[in-house]
Amino acid sequence: MHSDSRGWFSTLFVKITEPLIFSKRPLTLTVIALMTLLLGHQASQLQLDSGYEKQLPKDHPYIQVLKEHQQQFGGGNSVLLAVSQKDPAKTVYDGSFLDTLKSATDAVFFLPGVDRTRVSSLFTPNTRFLEVVEGGFRGGNVIPSGFTPSGESLAIVRDNVAKASIVGRLVSNDQRSAMVVAELVDINPRTQEQLDYIKTAHLFEDIRSRFTRDTLYELSLKEDHPPLKAGTIIARTYEDPRGLLFRFKPVAGSATADDGETVEGRYFGSSLDVASKPNPDYNANVDVQIIGFAKVIGDVADASFEVVGFFGLTVFLVWLVLSWYMGSFIIALYPLSCGLLAVIWELGILHLAGYGLDPFAILVPFLVLAISVSHGIQITSFWLLEVADHGLSSFDASRATYRRLVIPGITALITNIIGFGTILLIPIGIVQEMAINAMFGLVAVVVCKKILLPCLLSYAKIGNPERFRRYQNDRDRKLKPVWWHLSVLTLKPAAVTVLLLAATTWAGAWWIARDLQIGELHEGVPALRPDSRYNTDSAFIAANYSIGVDILQVYGRTQKDGCIDYDVMNRINRFGWFLQNTPGVVSTASMAQLDQVVWGKYNESNPRWTQLPRSPDGLVLAGQQFTTSTGLLNEDCSVMPTYVFTKDHRATTIDGVIAAINRFNADAKPDDPVRFELAGGNVGVLAATNDVIKKTEFTVLFWLYLAIIVCVAASFRGLAGVICVVVPLAAVSVFTYAIMVFLGIGQTVATLPVAAFAAGIGVDYGIYIYSVLEENVQSKGMSMREAYADTLHQTGKAVVVTALALSASVATWMLSGLQFQIDMGILLTIMFLANAAAALLMLPAFSTFLIKRSTPKSTEVYAS
Repeated sequence: MHSDSRGWFSTLFVKITEPLIFSKRPLTLTVIALMTLLLGHQASQLQLDSGYEKQLPKDHPYIQVLKEHQQQFGGGNSVLLAVSQKDPAKTVYDGSFLDTLKSATDAVFFLPGVDRTRVSSLFTPNTRFLEVVEGGFRGGNVIPSGFTPSGESLAIVRDNVAKASIVGRLVSNDQRSAMVVAELVDINPRTQEQLDYIKTAHLFEDIRSRFTRDTLYELSLKEDHPPLKAGTIIARTYEDPRGLLFRFKPVAGSATADDGETVEGRYFGSSLDVASKPNPDYNANVDVQIIGFAKVIGDVADASFEVVGFFGLTVFLVWLVLSWYMGSFIIALYPLSCGLLAVIWELGILHLAGYGLDPFAILVPFLVLAISVSHGIQITSFWLLEVADHGLSSFDASRATYRRLVIPGITALITNIIGFGTILLIPIGIVQEMAINAMFGLVAVVVCKKILLPCLLSYAKIGNPERFRRYQNDRDRKLKPVWWHLSVLTLKPAAVTVLLLAATTWAGAWWIARDLQIGELHEGVPALRPDSRYNTDSAFIAANYSIGVDILQVYGRTQKDGCIDYDVMNRINRFGWFLQNTPGVVSTASMAQLDQVVWGKYNESNPRWTQLPRSPDGLVLAGQQFTTSTGLLNEDCSVMPTYVFTKDHRATTIDGVIAAINRFNADAKPDDPVRFELAGGNVGVLAATNDVIKKTEFTVLFWLYLAIIVCVAASFRGLAGVICVVVPLAAVSVFTYAIMVFLGIGQTVATLPVAAFAAGIGVDYGIYIYSVLEENVQSKGMSMREAYADTLHQTGKAVVVTALALSASVATWMLSGLQFQIDMGILLTIMFLANAAAALLMLPAFSTFLIKRSTPKSTEVYAS
């Protein structure tokens, strides 16, 4: 067969490698064992790692503009914490509520990673009011210094909130909730360390627990830990830490020693006492809502720990299916254990290369296991065939299996590696990291499946060889009529029917797939369940505030001192008005808009004077209180952003707003004094990401399939192999896109690699089936029907078992707390089955017309 020992390269490769693997098996296994220990240790050091910067398509013009202005106007990496009254009859003008809000503001202000110059709430000095009084203006902090919650003081705060025009921004529209807004810094400017987003999310969750949990737990040392003494409290928490494994679990803590030194360390639960007491900060009347990128990462990471359980369930289900198929619980462990080793190697190599495991890439180890098990089933299935049909010993069967499958197997894996490598063309850090992770895994699969598994099978002991062979033969005898009936697909009338049905299905899927949207399709965060705490919090803030975490910054660039030029400010004001009336926009804010409010106050708050003054002196007067710290202008007033608060970050919303801005810019005259540049804020980042996906998706698919075509053509040295293997693969990719439309899943950073992963799994089926089918027809001279029936007997049953085992395992993801894992579970289940079905049905139909039969050398042994 092509891709086997008939070709000169295949013959040479097998001739060189087979003695190296099988003649010195103890040495081979020793080297692999040592590598496993090394990489296993590295894998144990791997940690979840995520960062805001990895989500950015850094080469996109929007992101370059964002980076240019990030230092002055922020980068959109914000967290919103809302403190809300539970009682609908109460407002924020309550002494107990304001005490809690102040404590929450202080807690957020001192969190590591928070840009303290960009924290805003009723209690921060950058939240000010302005009013007209006799003789001029009076302004000050909304909550004055020395505030005490008396009836008179609360009335003053209520008036100041109205004067400051912050209802809908820092105070909810119904005035039952108040906001603390903070922006995070991805890189610590002092230490240059990247912000730990998972830890930061947990710190924000601690703030929530501080005010909503009635019990405080203090962890203290049982014995002296110099310089700390017994009884020293090293940690406080609002959840009872005592669990089944508390004694063996390390707890991070810190305390101040007698000499004033702060001592940090990790202590096992067995060395700690836990005492509970009433929480002094608990407020039974309030609830806390938190949204923002860091909180998303934290919630995704916490839910990702479920993956460990699903991984274990996946392994168990696959083991059961393999045990049934192979007739031995022990033999089934061989391909499964090698698959697990491949995952360990993948994670170890990932850590050695300096990467962490991003929560959004948590599915990659599953895919590595899937590909590994797929190849393992093929190898073990052929090994079983040699043992059962030809009566070979374990060692001889293993060598025969190696000779037959090493080349098509490595061809498939190289195709996988190149295919996954095409994802590197997408200039988004997290996507490229997923691609690198997957390629590391496939390198591990080459070693664990193509070297280790044959070696282990050569040592396999079969307790009762006759019963073992009888089980295999009985199973194959029951399947024999099935394969013979399925081989009718090689008859020309059936083949034509299959190809016509496939073409019709492909056309229908393509028609549906045209509606696949780039970006998010739902409100909230699609990575989490709709009823998750985060999405519930997001819905609350969206319903009660005129702002949210979905912000688009559009930078108005003009000449120096543009803020005292009427034409400049009027253009910015008209731009804000235009966007305010754009569907999907909740509100806008800019210096020009606020200048109008101030100017109206200068004129006795007459509504007719709530407009921009036309003279430079008037603009100076109106804008003099707006400093650079407000984020409304830069130092020389040559850049003034307009903040656009959108109702959500769905693809349709973002596309509509960006299209409106582009229309506004297109209508500008050449001598327009202001140039509006996109884009900052999280919506700007999403717009750039969606644009990159839209522009690179076709490029990735082109290079993906070109790589597959080149590898398959080089392997099988002909157009027939390319058509038989690649066309069913392409059909499943289109079918996958149609399923995404049907399920309401958009093309995002998380789902973009699906096409490559689908091709990576499916190409294995086609290569294994075609290599045996072509050998049977061209080398053995079988008729097409007999050849396909024998191919199904040799490798088709392994394809079916692989598809069923992997589909059953990923179907368990539907129980996950992560919505994107549920979506991927559904998609992968369908993909595994569809790839197998396409290979089993379309490949023989194409082969009927494309593979030329040589001189007959056998009879139809599969005739029923």
